[in-house]
Amino acid sequence: MTNFKTPAFQSEKLRRFARGKDCQARSIWCNGNPATVVLCHSRRRAGAGMSQKPHDFWGYHGCSDCHAREADMEDSELYDAIRRTQYLVFAEFGTLTP
Repeated sequence: MTNFKTPAFQSEKLRRFARGKDCQARSIWCNGNPATVVLCHSRRRAGAGMSQKPHDFWGYHGCSDCHAREADMEDSELYDAIRRTQYLVFAEFGTLTP
């Protein structure tokens, strides 16, 4: 069986949209500073291997401190951050893949 790898979905619109937004991870480590928020990529169950970035639609708006402590978050915290981010993205663009 041939293993066909598709390139990860990347969107400059999603990445730009994340900047300056509220952190959606809202962890105990959150610094509360929107100036540090970017589109963070979770590798948990995202289908990305080593040296691969997951699809941008599997990202969340995270501050620098939450991003740095992502490995310490529970799965439910991380998936809630992704879900909240997807709601914001859909409200803005009408799709998760602008």
